Amino acid sequence: MFSSQVLLARRLIFTVGAGFALALLLMAAITFVALDEMAGINQRLERIVKENNVKSRLANEMREILRDRTVSMHSILVISDEFEKDAEMLRFYSYGESYSNTRTQLASMLTEPEEKATLARLDALTRANQPVMVRLVNLGMEGYTFLAFEVLQNEAIPLQRQLFEELDTLIDIQRSMTQKAANEAAAAYASTRLWLILLGIAAATVSGLVAVVVIQRTAKQAALTDRERTKYLTLFEANTDGIVILDSEGFTDCNPATLSMFRFESVEDFRRMRPEQLGADPQPNGESAKDMATRQIQAAIRTGHSTFEWLARRTDGSQFPAQIMLNAIELDGKPYIQAIMRDVTTQKAAEAAKKAAHDAALATAEMKSQFVANVSHEIRTPMNGIIGMTRLLLSTELDARQHEYAETVARSAHSLLRIINDILDFSKIEAGRLSIEQIAFEPQALLKDVLELYGYRAEEKHLALKLEGMHRLPERVIGDPLRIRQILLNLLDNALKFTEQGEVCLSVQAIGSDSERNWYRFSVRDTGIGIPQPVLDRIFEAFAQADGSTSRKYGGTGLGLTICRQLAELMGGNLTVSSKIGQGSSFHLDLPLSATTEEAPTSPAMALPALRFNQVRVLLAEDNPVNQRLVQYMLENMGIAVELAGNGIEAFDKVKAGGIDLVLMDCQMPEWDGMTASRAIRAWEAEQELPQTPIVALTANAMHGFEQTCRDAGMSDYLTKPILDEALAITLARWLPGKTEEIEPPAGAPDEDMREPAAAMSFDLDKIIRTCKGNVDKVQEMLTVFVDSTAGSIEALRLAHLAEDSARLAREAHQLKGATAFTGAQELYALACRLEQNAKQADWPAIAPDLDALGEAFSRLRAQIRQLPADSLQHPA
Repeated sequence: MFSSQVLLARRLIFTVGAGFALALLLMAAITFVALDEMAGINQRLERIVKENNVKSRLANEMREILRDRTVSMHSILVISDEFEKDAEMLRFYSYGESYSNTRTQLASMLTEPEEKATLARLDALTRANQPVMVRLVNLGMEGYTFLAFEVLQNEAIPLQRQLFEELDTLIDIQRSMTQKAANEAAAAYASTRLWLILLGIAAATVSGLVAVVVIQRTAKQAALTDRERTKYLTLFEANTDGIVILDSEGFTDCNPATLSMFRFESVEDFRRMRPEQLGADPQPNGESAKDMATRQIQAAIRTGHSTFEWLARRTDGSQFPAQIMLNAIELDGKPYIQAIMRDVTTQKAAEAAKKAAHDAALATAEMKSQFVANVSHEIRTPMNGIIGMTRLLLSTELDARQHEYAETVARSAHSLLRIINDILDFSKIEAGRLSIEQIAFEPQALLKDVLELYGYRAEEKHLALKLEGMHRLPERVIGDPLRIRQILLNLLDNALKFTEQGEVCLSVQAIGSDSERNWYRFSVRDTGIGIPQPVLDRIFEAFAQADGSTSRKYGGTGLGLTICRQLAELMGGNLTVSSKIGQGSSFHLDLPLSATTEEAPTSPAMALPALRFNQVRVLLAEDNPVNQRLVQYMLENMGIAVELAGNGIEAFDKVKAGGIDLVLMDCQMPEWDGMTASRAIRAWEAEQELPQTPIVALTANAMHGFEQTCRDAGMSDYLTKPILDEALAITLARWLPGKTEEIEPPAGAPDEDMREPAAAMSFDLDKIIRTCKGNVDKVQEMLTVFVDSTAGSIEALRLAHLAEDSARLAREAHQLKGATAFTGAQELYALACRLEQNAKQADWPAIAPDLDALGEAFSRLRAQIRQLPADSLQHPA
């Protein structure tokens, strides 16, 4: 029995051993086959995914190139600098070359019919898009910006969208192929697992123990395979961003995009790196790369995620901006961090280009504002002449109609001067920051004034000019009469301009009310040419007119209606239009107005009484002798004792000497300018603990913001040249209270006794006589000073020209410009302005003939002055 048991045991051992060996053999055979097949599946899947990733990357690169080319195309349209525009054009065409190269690489890798068909459609769209882009760039380079934007909107952008759609289709094909390969791998895996299960069943018949071992090993292998598959799909699901897995020890794996992004040869090389070794040190925020990486990883562990910007460093030392998103994940019960990294170089470049374009636009707007301010400044001189002459005319004996006409001119001139002052900061209108007044005024009187201004013009064109519904308005309302007047004048001007027969009607009607105000509609209706329907949609856009011939035939810049609508909106209302070709147009201004019993303020120009100042001593700091004499006579006419200073240092010394009630300080003087002198005076007064002496700036600089510059220097007030009598008197009365006395203005001389001005006179003799109150000695002194100072200025200009000293020439021309403006020597004034401008540009060929013309014009003017009879230098008694 023992022998049998031993034999049985041996047989059992042999059977078990044979079975175990057979199981092992079967297991080894099937495992070998399974591993070989799995290796093949992995290799095939890796090859497919790699190819699809490369093709997707190339397609994405084509998308990025198209986007960069779009940004470059936009930059060409907005850049004003020709050199920058040329550089941008070269960059634009380089993107086209990059696109073509990338497309060639992609085409060589496409094998599926669907891929090739998509590429064919993409090529067709590219060929269609190419001439549009070239035409668009050429329009931008040639300065046809508006036409270029129209081509961009109607042709380029739709084609661009189709290109992106085809590229997205190509990317989707790659994703589908990748998914298909993954599905095939899953199916192969399922098949392999089935063979392993069969191996377990076969081994179980030999030995339960062998079966258990085989099943355990099979299950373990299955779990390992499933885990590897999940990790693999997680790593490679995204194909353009770098994906990295790291644990507490460091990096564990990464995808091919990461290797490409940081230029590593293999995953093993990457795994040897530490997070801080992939970043620049220090980072832009000042932290070290190690501290920043640690802080962000800890934040991701604590909160589950973290997003930040990182200045990355490649293996070759080059750097690029990256956006990194960290996510805390768990694999097999162990915590990991998944990092998704994106190269944002293109995005940063686009942002920089956008900022550059924005800065260029701001610079253009500033240049435009400067131009408008300069033009407005030049308009001020004739406007002040109109106001001054009208004021003098109103002081003479006029019949009722003449007085009414003169008052209308005065009101209109003052309104226009206020509008011109607002144009000095035209950017306020464009930005919607123009201030709106809320004062009491009489709307019925305003409408009458507006209509009277255009009565004569309507009569000239044989048009009926009507005013309807005025009785519907309250006697007085709260609003901004200047802005309402400006809008209605503009609308009436347009109506008369575009109407050849029939009538123009200004009507008013009440259209409702809200909780606080009543709404009124001011309508300007004409029977003119009408406005085409397509133009109505853009009639309120800046520079918009019906067509190019409109400005040639009727004039205008196309800005009026734009400003009118903005003003209406600032007042809480709206401006609309309706029109029919050949029947006329109607503009409707809807405004909310509140009735009030408050008295309407009287116009300062009309109500200003004659003023005289008692025991007042004013220091006039002015280096130009002509300007000095004119302002001196203005002050003496008000009973003021005048001290003179020719520069800032002299002004400072005379203030220190005492006895000065007020200082009129020119801003541009030799030695010390007005700013420097004012700061010195304020510092001395503070040191001596003295009350501040009022300092009023005198300047021709009417630019917005310059008044604040004067106040920052310690000046109390601000007057722009040329100085008006009433403006000077109002300013003096404001700063010298208690020393002002109202007097009866002298009766004006009869019309028949007024001297008729000489038609050929090349300067404003009447203005000088009025300023000097008809005092022959003062007039002669004024003319002598003007002749002598002008002769000296011309000589200084010639010396500066010989020395090619453009700064000195511009300064002397500016001085001469001020003197000629005061005396009304228009020919000399125009030449001085041109000389100043050419000197600032150092345009020497243009300066020489202007200097000769200036000398000839001055010779003629000097001869006129010498030939003046003595009785022409005063008003007849």
